[in-house]
Amino acid sequence: MDHRPLYYDEFDEPDSRPTHVCVRDRRGPSPGIAAVLSVLIPGLGQVYNGRLLAGACWFLAASFAYWAILVPGFIVHALCVWTAYSGARDWRGY
Repeated sequence: MDHRPLYYDEFDEPDSRPTHVCVRDRRGPSPGIAAVLSVLIPGLGQVYNGRLLAGACWFLAASFAYWAILVPGFIVHALCVWTAYSGARDWRGY
């Protein structure tokens, strides 16, 4: 096993560098997890996607809609879940 450092500077000798380096791909948020989080708490799926302001707005909109009348609350909540799902599906990075 090679125990050499992974970070190098200009003073390192070229032959001391490893021949291969593992690179970890950064995955985006899962659409399913984003949708489930928004079902539990409106706006939480948007927060999971990295959209904090959108999550706060959806939470306030769904809360007001549930407070006003139950049926609009369900509609706003369903829209919140759909936008969390589609936002995670179309994720391009932060």
